[in-house]
Amino acid sequence: MNKLAISGVGAVMLAACMAATAADPTEVVTVEAAREITVGRSATTGAPIKEISITQRVSYADLDLKTADGAASLEKRVREAAQQGCKELDEKYPLADTPVPKNCVQETTNRAMVDARKAIETAKRR
Repeated sequence: MNKLAISGVGAVMLAACMAATAADPTEVVTVEAAREITVGRSATTGAPIKEISITQRVSYADLDLKTADGAASLEKRVREAAQQGCKELDEKYPLADTPVPKNCVQETTNRAMVDARKAIETAKRR
């Protein structure tokens, strides 16, 4: 009987912890540098596999996004992650017959900044 009571209390505590974790926003922005390149074919269908991407998670847990400095720091981190991702794509998957898209960093930054701006706006409303 004691084991059952302890299990019940444990389950309630676990549920409370899970609810608290679910309520906390994830304080990261995902930055994904992508390039379309045929890298192989599907073993089952023979269809070409065409995209390579480098994904990085940029944390802003240590930033106060309510301030201009905090927002600027997040934007800088996103740009730097985009630069790093595009550079890594170029190094790992050089394109001999296709020129490297010059706008990789800008496109990657723009896509990630959508989420960064949402995080900044959410912080300012709190």
